[in-house]
Amino acid sequence: MVDDTDSELSMTEEYDSYRLGRGSGDYLYMLYLLDEPAEGPSDVIPVYIGETSNVASRLLNHFRKLRDALPISEWEDDGSWGSYGKYDHIATVYEKSASQLYAWVVNVDDLEVGPYGYPTYRHELEGKMVGLVHSIPRFDHVFANRDFVPNRVPHEMGKVGPDWVDGDNLPPNEEAQRLADCSIDSVSAERKSDLWHDWVEDTICRDIDDSDEADPIPLFETDGNLTVETKTAGSSTVLKRSDAIDERIRREGKQCVHSNGVRDGESGLLYVLYQIPSNTEQPSPSDIVPRYIGKAEAYGKKNELSANFEEIAKDRGATRSFARWGDGSYWHVGELSETVFGETSKKLSWASELFEEGTQTLKEQTYLWIRAWDSDTYPGPYGYPAYLAEVEPLLVGLAYEAYPEQLLNHNEVPDHAPANSRDFEFQPVEARSAETLDQV
Repeated sequence: MVDDTDSELSMTEEYDSYRLGRGSGDYLYMLYLLDEPAEGPSDVIPVYIGETSNVASRLLNHFRKLRDALPISEWEDDGSWGSYGKYDHIATVYEKSASQLYAWVVNVDDLEVGPYGYPTYRHELEGKMVGLVHSIPRFDHVFANRDFVPNRVPHEMGKVGPDWVDGDNLPPNEEAQRLADCSIDSVSAERKSDLWHDWVEDTICRDIDDSDEADPIPLFETDGNLTVETKTAGSSTVLKRSDAIDERIRREGKQCVHSNGVRDGESGLLYVLYQIPSNTEQPSPSDIVPRYIGKAEAYGKKNELSANFEEIAKDRGATRSFARWGDGSYWHVGELSETVFGETSKKLSWASELFEEGTQTLKEQTYLWIRAWDSDTYPGPYGYPAYLAEVEPLLVGLAYEAYPEQLLNHNEVPDHAPANSRDFEFQPVEARSAETLDQV
């Protein structure tokens, strides 16, 4: 990748030719080192994994950013979060390694299967590959990805700076240690959609059938016509969550945090927003229609205790952030409320799909399954134990395969997915009311 024979670093001719030899497409790429003499797969040391539709531009950008970060001796901690970024990390690895830094690119369309034996797409494959690499302690300190790894990792990287790459006296890979003791289940599903339904049966449906649980729990407080109640937050009108879901969020959140910070073990909450066809008394896995899948990590990238969990950790009554389901402008219920009542359009796809046009009335009752993620209690969808930041993209990929038209995730799905390519429309409640008054 790097030619350092002259005073000014440049791309090697091989790297330049390699990146230019491809047009637009669906690419996965990896920057890596080699343990010499390279005799097998274990000698490949991944440094950074990414995906792109324009590999020539992306690899050029990586070289330029790496060049700007060198020499690492000139790096200075300016005291801000993220000061030691991924390119500083890659530059440190490059300087400290006896190996060259290499690039590998593959067109995902040329792959018949992904690493778990099922077809995949580039956005999903990136999450899979990062998850697998992070689960191998040997690569802890050279691997520079910040997404799809636990928030704890970039937080600790930022505190240590370039010394992170040496790895001396640093905390062990908690996820790898925890997952090493978990059992592995064999899976035999023929299709990814079957894997999704198998996982739903083992988790959401299991909790619905459990008499000690309250599932399914409606997200919102509604009347008999599914019109959502509201409350006032500052000067804004906010859709009211159900008391039952507030209780569930607090219960599960307290398994992840305490008054002084983050608990050992549970790393945060996994959630699935879903609907069930009307008049379904005993839902089967195929009746659980996923609308959105996400996570809330208790560990923050900037601060140890994520701002999303401060209210729960401190046992406050406020719910502005509330494990990402809060009433504030940057959280799910707050953004959806602003869209429904015409303040913004951040959650336009949610409003369009979940609510009747121009009203605060749900098209179908909408539920939230939310749990403190525990790989002992809840299996990874491919049979292998998975940590929270890894399991989210795995599940998004499976749910997209099973319900591409219904899933509202915009990330970790293809660019052409309905959630990204459909023109969503929703006339806000206030606009509809004003229009009605004008007609009168």
